[in-house]
Amino acid sequence: MRYSEWIQGGFAAILALVAWIRRLEAPRRNAITIFAVAAIAAIALARMSVYVLGPDASSILRDWLPVPLTLIPYWQTGQFFKGPDEKIQAWLVESDRVILGFFVRSGFQFGPIARLTMEWAYSLCYGLAFFGLIVLYFAGLRREADTYWALVLIPTYLCYAVTPLFPALPPRSLRAEPVRTQTTKSRVFNLWLLKYGSIQAISFPSAHAACAMAISLVLLHDLPIAGYICLAISFWISVAAVVGGYHYAIDVILGAALALVFYFVWTHLIPSTLLTAPAMALVTAP
Repeated sequence: MRYSEWIQGGFAAILALVAWIRRLEAPRRNAITIFAVAAIAAIALARMSVYVLGPDASSILRDWLPVPLTLIPYWQTGQFFKGPDEKIQAWLVESDRVILGFFVRSGFQFGPIARLTMEWAYSLCYGLAFFGLIVLYFAGLRREADTYWALVLIPTYLCYAVTPLFPALPPRSLRAEPVRTQTTKSRVFNLWLLKYGSIQAISFPSAHAACAMAISLVLLHDLPIAGYICLAISFWISVAAVVGGYHYAIDVILGAALALVFYFVWTHLIPSTLLTAPAMALVTAP
């Protein structure tokens, strides 16, 4: 199996096991279990597709399968959220006050154009992993797809794993929404996506920041120009997450730091002999 298949199937299964051990309410436990079964079944069907599609088409399918499966652990962890922990939420609010205090005291504000581009950037975070894989394909680096997914999925999923331990509402839920941002179509679109697709709580650390930083690091290693472009987008996504009230500043900082640390560990501390065999199997086996 590929790294991505072990990560996505294993993480979904572990969350389902935790839901049963913790004895969540039946509807929540069942939802987590159904998500896990769906992820594992999709992976199994993709692996068996070689008998129908042939080795090449099946391999391409497995390259892209992580895209629709990426959010399954996010929705699973959402089932553990029953409401904010007031102490944790107060700590997060205070951390924002301290970290962003200089900008608040100086009266610094982003203009409407900057805010608009932030909302655009925040919208891009949903398709950034898709974009990264396309870049690898066009650069003739499809063989790196599985390593790409490992470096992106693990820090992202670690954020999801920690999230139930820090139950808190996003800052936008705790402060009055300025009229000008309410009427911005991009803002309305992002809030609509979050209303119907999010878990109505923060991920801690920020999975958005971790995912975006991880993608940037992979591309910087293999394709520097694309990597710098992605890094600029990732930075603006992180700024948008804080300014737009989607995340607390410390969420974003820790998410990006987690991706950096994991990338360093993967590329410098793990022996290459442990990483090469699966990558070669990806090329030679269905």
